[in-house]
Amino acid sequence: MVLISEKNMIQFQSHNISLISNNEVTPIIDLGQHGFADTFYPKEQIEIASNTAPLVCCLDKTTGLIQLQNITLAKDRYDLIDYSYTSSNSEVSKLHWKEFFQSVTSKISLLGGSVLEIGSNDGYLLSLFKQRTKRVVGLDASSVMVTKAKSLGIETIHGIFGETKDINSMAFEIGGKFNLILANNVMNHANDPLRFVKEVSYILDKEGTFVFEVPYWSNTISSLRFDQIYLEHITYFTVESLEFLLKTAGLYINEVELVDYHGGSLRVYASFKKACSENKSKFISMEESLKLKDEKTYILYMEKINLLKGKFFENLEISIRHKISPTVFGIGAAAKANTLLTYFGLNYLHIDFIVDSSPFKQNKITPVSLIPIKNDEILTDIPNGIGIILAWNLSGTLKNKLLKINSGLEFLDIL
Repeated sequence: MVLISEKNMIQFQSHNISLISNNEVTPIIDLGQHGFADTFYPKEQIEIASNTAPLVCCLDKTTGLIQLQNITLAKDRYDLIDYSYTSSNSEVSKLHWKEFFQSVTSKISLLGGSVLEIGSNDGYLLSLFKQRTKRVVGLDASSVMVTKAKSLGIETIHGIFGETKDINSMAFEIGGKFNLILANNVMNHANDPLRFVKEVSYILDKEGTFVFEVPYWSNTISSLRFDQIYLEHITYFTVESLEFLLKTAGLYINEVELVDYHGGSLRVYASFKKACSENKSKFISMEESLKLKDEKTYILYMEKINLLKGKFFENLEISIRHKISPTVFGIGAAAKANTLLTYFGLNYLHIDFIVDSSPFKQNKITPVSLIPIKNDEILTDIPNGIGIILAWNLSGTLKNKLLKINSGLEFLDIL
């Protein structure tokens, strides 16, 4: 593995061997050159915002794991520029984490116990668990999010889980073993998933539970939501590949379910106890029927998303043709939006601005496409506005919200 570092190129290492086995991997999806999808840049940093790395997915045909071929440095992804995603960024997010909290605590008793959240972000989820247990600890890679969580009274450590040099010192720093370890949409960000799960098993109480969520690869394929692929997501999981990975650390899937978050995510309960899970078998059978370990599946997938691209531009041209001097804007500065914009070749020449409610993103620009991000209120007096739905998982909520600001807006869905 050689670290690639050239001008206008994000540093990365190429991997041709599976991150969870010794198998060679096969390239299956090539989306071209992309920037960090979850990073938004100050306007004066346009040169850094233009930097890219190749976004290519590979398949481990034995375990079913999908992984990036080119892996960037974690510190560049989360701490080079102020990280902008927050767990409490919308009412939809808050409702999901409230449901998560209620679901987990209905299954697991935490009286007198301790909770660690890996990738704790702004501390919102831990603030819920803090009501039920004696100690909660967060760990996050972003110094900005650590500061925000601490301001809410959440004990939070700045660091990248799974990349510590000494597992004993890491365990000492976070304070021993935990009854419950959480990691939502985090394990798929780890450069070394094997080390990640082994460190989880090291600090998990022998009677404890590891609960995590990851985007479900099966949904990404069946729904054609290719925009869920980006440089921050190192691995893409099926239930089969998760089972293989967890077993390397002596952990077993006790329960697995599909939740709506992020267009379809797996919520997994794992522990040191072997358990027969009927749901797990059903998921694996379904994955086999979709032929997720067959290269031909992905040839067809690429053909389908290119047809989507062509159809979108047809619809955009029709919408523009019927308006006088229209303002074309994007709706939702989400990470998935940046994959979509970059792959479709859309930029500031095509889209005037993107609206987003997050103050962490406003007045910045998107990676590669360099589109400015504005507050929703900019739409108040805009005539002939055409809004492109980029955060499709919040489509209905966003449309209703923006129509209250300007009832004359027209919307265009991409996917």
